[in-house]
Amino acid sequence: MTTIIMIFSFPIGLYFLMQEKKGMKKYQKIFDDFAKKVSEDKQMTQSEKINIFKEMLYTNRYEVTKTTQTSVWAEKKIFSVGWLFIGIGTFYIGLIFYVLYYYFLQKPHVVKFDLCATSEG
Repeated sequence: MTTIIMIFSFPIGLYFLMQEKKGMKKYQKIFDDFAKKVSEDKQMTQSEKINIFKEMLYTNRYEVTKTTQTSVWAEKKIFSVGWLFIGIGTFYIGLIFYVLYYYFLQKPHVVKFDLCATSEG
């Protein structure tokens, strides 16, 4: 039974990994569009815009790490289901390595909203 799970989990993991890569582009576009829309609003003050950025980041479970009068930095570790399934497909050894990598080595995804340049990292 374990062999059957491993045989099917590797291609399923590859499929999920490809979908995650496509999803990250859409995810980034949502952040870019939001930043552009808020930054171009002339009726809000800078502090209101910063608060809206913070609220959006908290809603998406990011941890705000730094705030200035014109920018907000936030970060979040993103867990990959694709790598999880690929790990299961490699005799469970890859699963152990991925979980250890996620908790100890993976760098978080960093987002920066800047009112002057509206860039993201």
